[in-house]
Amino acid sequence: MNQLQRVDPLYEQIYKNVEQSILEGRFSPGERLIDTKIASEFGVSRGPVREAFRKLEQDGLIINSDGIVTVFTPSLQDALELYQVRMGLESVAVYWAAKNINNEKLVQLKQFLDMTQEAINAKRMDKVVCLNTQFHESIITFSRNNRLKIMMYNIRALIQLCRNTIIKQYNRSDSFLSEHYAVFEAIQSRNPELAAKRMEQHIQNDMAHFKEFYFYKNEESSIIN
Repeated sequence: MNQLQRVDPLYEQIYKNVEQSILEGRFSPGERLIDTKIASEFGVSRGPVREAFRKLEQDGLIINSDGIVTVFTPSLQDALELYQVRMGLESVAVYWAAKNINNEKLVQLKQFLDMTQEAINAKRMDKVVCLNTQFHESIITFSRNNRLKIMMYNIRALIQLCRNTIIKQYNRSDSFLSEHYAVFEAIQSRNPELAAKRMEQHIQNDMAHFKEFYFYKNEESSIIN
């Protein structure tokens, strides 16, 4: 982690750094976060770290259980609820994006997909995660629906955590990218109904992979125990 600069409050800088580390997978779901260690890495006292932890807990990204802080691990019910929200909001977003998008924005979306393929080939999963997020968030922006953007922003961190966990842990790289290309082709054709249908299917596939992985891990754990 980098040393902090005194621009934003220290706790806000730590919050942003730790949030990014969680969302990009440098801190894994269930991993314990120790305030003294993080304070040492940033060169600060424990006070700003604890304040950052409180904000991350409000976002739902960490769990504080009697002083033991761990990264939130999405349960099956957590994931299903988030996927239901995603399915509704992102299907609406891509519908309006397909209606409103211009050629310049289409080029931008295509670049995200091509760069994602390059990152997959290079086994740069950190970059895959980042580009995946950019693709989804760009579609939200291109919908030109500010209310939708606000609603998505309020749950963006938990959605991103679930989405990125799926890509990294469920080996969804090839299949999720082909689904992204299918969504892009519908947008490019200015077919909002097809774009919404393909986005909904994409999110349903994510949900299915999460459920498969969830039950597999539980079965594996029960065998070990």
